[in-house]
Amino acid sequence: MIKQLQRKFAVSAMLIILAITGCVFLIITTVSYRVLNSQVDQTINLIIDNDGYIPEYRDIKDAISKVLTDDSTGFSKYFSFKVNNNGKIIEADIEYVPSLNLDDAENILEDVLSKDKNVGYYEDYRYKIVDKNDYKLIVFLDCQEEIETLHASIAKSITIITFGLILVFIIISALTKKILKPIINNIENQKQFITNAGHELKTPLAVIMADVDVLEMTIGEDNEWINSIKSQSNRLNVLIKSLLSLSNIEEGKQEFHTTQFSITKTIKESIQDFKALLQNKKVIFDDSKDVIINADLNMMKQLITIFLDNSIKYTPDNGTIEIKAEKQGKSVKMEFSNTCENVRSINTKKLFDRFYRGDKSRNKTKEGYGIGLAIAKSIVDIHRGKINAFITKDDKLCFRVII
Repeated sequence: MIKQLQRKFAVSAMLIILAITGCVFLIITTVSYRVLNSQVDQTINLIIDNDGYIPEYRDIKDAISKVLTDDSTGFSKYFSFKVNNNGKIIEADIEYVPSLNLDDAENILEDVLSKDKNVGYYEDYRYKIVDKNDYKLIVFLDCQEEIETLHASIAKSITIITFGLILVFIIISALTKKILKPIINNIENQKQFITNAGHELKTPLAVIMADVDVLEMTIGEDNEWINSIKSQSNRLNVLIKSLLSLSNIEEGKQEFHTTQFSITKTIKESIQDFKALLQNKKVIFDDSKDVIINADLNMMKQLITIFLDNSIKYTPDNGTIEIKAEKQGKSVKMEFSNTCENVRSINTKKLFDRFYRGDKSRNKTKEGYGIGLAIAKSIVDIHRGKINAFITKDDKLCFRVII
């Protein structure tokens, strides 16, 4: 339980940090892309406003063409087309992209015009289409280096963030025990108290029960006070055994040996053990299929007993208890459902809490201490299975176990 608490704390802290880091990274990346697009669009708009040329290039076109090479950067590579309303190219200017031939440029133009989109990207080119008086001006700006720079920056950021998160996880894992030390000490003290108190109570309780047996032999079995003492002593004995059982399971002191056996046969035998208490209730269990499970036999018997005992307590006379056991992939799924009074008032999320009972009045008409289902959850946790409770569509309380 302590290790689970530490693990949950570390994982929860990491998920929060990861979520915040992811959101910040997403915002920064989105802003970076928008800044890049804004810069590119400013250059494209400048070219469009000057009818397909960068202003300073226009008068020194020849000199610029000598300087520009395949390695030229800084938004210097661009080409443009002027197309009439019939789609025919009036003018093509690819001078500032030496690596591009006219055929390839025209193929790019054709693909862009077919998209019916006035602004966007075509591979590493940012393009924009503008309607002039009697023609369309299409400008393509080479953004390869800027995009690669941005992608490289993002990749480096991801690497740094990844190593940072790993380092944070190591630090959190190392500090978790120290941070949770007061809680861990409190839990350990509670467990130790329950164990010590349980063992200490067993001796005087055994003496009381022995003395009651002697009084019963002396005075007789029909004495009201003796019967009351005997009944309350038995209840206290059940409570002590339940507390010790829960403590042993959670502390790993109870022996745990897995073996393959028929869960169908185990459920059937458990139903027979409760036959006397099931006389006024209908039990539905299909034992035609022999379902094999790999688990601890004694713990599974205890688990089934807990669910049957719980169903019997809260199922009214002439009510129905339905049990299912079936294979689910490599696991086994078991369901225990029963009709229950005021079922919609039950908080199914708290049913596995210690000392919680579904009946809010906590009256004494139904014996129990709210420990059984906590033990059931601990048994399932040891088997690394799943357990949950829910209300069915036909208003039945159902417990589902997957092991």
